[in-house]
Amino acid sequence: MKKTVSLLLVLILVLALVACGGGNDAAADGLKAGTYTGEGEGGHGGPVKVEVVVGDDGKISAVNVLEHNETEGIGSLALESLPGAVVENNGTEGVDAVSGATMTSEAFFSAVNAALEQAK
Repeated sequence: MKKTVSLLLVLILVLALVACGGGNDAAADGLKAGTYTGEGEGGHGGPVKVEVVVGDDGKISAVNVLEHNETEGIGSLALESLPGAVVENNGTEGVDAVSGATMTSEAFFSAVNAALEQAK
């Protein structure tokens, strides 16, 4: 009797652990693998267009700025640093705007988010 109860409890614990466990895959992140483009309005020099690459693991593997008319040396520097931060954070959440290039940063974030909407 005790063996049966013990076996039943172990089985319940195993099932509970399996049900609660989860991998970090594309379905968990909600992103489908592929290459997506997005455009964000409101940049200092106009819209910013980006390409976001999502890998088979559902994580952002690259962000490329395709088009912009931002000020050279100010907005352009922001657009050089922000893509790496988005890849590192797997999205725009938690990425700070670049000081002195807030409008450019916001247009970039908007473009990335527009691309990511397509990946959901």
